[in-house]
Amino acid sequence: MMSDRVPPPPPPRIPRSRRDVPAALGLFIIVLLSLQVFLLTVAVDAFHSDDPGLAWVTAGLSVLLALGSAAFYRYLR
Repeated sequence: MMSDRVPPPPPPRIPRSRRDVPAALGLFIIVLLSLQVFLLTVAVDAFHSDDPGLAWVTAGLSVLLALGSAAFYRYLR
């Protein structure tokens, strides 16, 4: 016995430009986090090698990058 019900239409497709935005944001965040880890590594290495100037500058830049990332996250929400 055949059913007379018609299947529901498929959901509308999301345009490609709308799908690429989350991927681009994810890649941007990964780059920011990688840069921050690099800066922290340089800062710790500079502290261990008794180069306080480089250590404080890179630590400050890392903190500045963390604050910028937090502000970017709040902006996106």
